[in-house]
Amino acid sequence: MFKKLIAGFLGAAVVAGISMTTAQAYQVKPAKLWVTVIAIGTPIEGAEIKVGDNTCTTGKNGTCVFELKPGVYEISVHEHGGASAHTEVTLEEKNIRFISLDLGASALHPSGHH
Repeated sequence: MFKKLIAGFLGAAVVAGISMTTAQAYQVKPAKLWVTVIAIGTPIEGAEIKVGDNTCTTGKNGTCVFELKPGVYEISVHEHGGASAHTEVTLEEKNIRFISLDLGASALHPSGHH
């Protein structure tokens, strides 16, 4: 009788463990990260933005948008003239974050434009 009682408890524990694992499984919603590259307020076109393993080249508005899993990411920006900047961001599930990185005057053409 004692063996049947132990077997019953073990069986219930195994079934409960399986159902708990199934109940906890869900899909993580991505975060959106908007990164804009500027030089003294002017958007920089053609800058390379790297966030984690993801890379994007900015268009005329100087912005790239990334959809990422929650976590901590290093953001780095390199402009073809040699200017660069970097920062770190922590993203949580379903976050929408806007980051602006200023490359300073060295990223601008002497005319004041890129």
